[in-house]
Amino acid sequence: MTKQWIALLAAGAVSLVASAQQAAPLALEGAWVRALPPTQSNTAAYLSVRNTGDVPVIITGGQADLATTVEIHTTREIDGYHRMEQLPQLTVAPGEQVDLSPGGIHLMLLGLQRMPAAGERTRLCLTLESGDKTCTEAAVRKSAREQDNHDHHQHH
Repeated sequence: MTKQWIALLAAGAVSLVASAQQAAPLALEGAWVRALPPTQSNTAAYLSVRNTGDVPVIITGGQADLATTVEIHTTREIDGYHRMEQLPQLTVAPGEQVDLSPGGIHLMLLGLQRMPAAGERTRLCLTLESGDKTCTEAAVRKSAREQDNHDHHQHH
């Protein structure tokens, strides 16, 4: 009977892994976090999110090392002023790529324990409506123009 339980547990584990891979068909690329002066308690993160699956994926927020909260924001022009506005979610259609970039949709990392310094790397995760998370490693740099030759791409 022990062999049957082991086989059953192994089959269940394989099923869970396959299910998780199907649940979050996102490719995260070019992730980076803006380095600001150390006195700041918030910063922004940017990346490209591509849905490689057959169904829409809804992103509801995220998690990041050092931050207590990660929110999805966009920048809108209202009465000639640029203002940030929180978005409750971001839907990525099948086959679509959404670029989170300065001046547009981006992630806000709020309540930082400390400001990460340029040259560091930090873990950044997107939280999906399903409860799943898709993570990548983000470079920390001062501007979009700086390139990181060691950007890591993770596909989940």
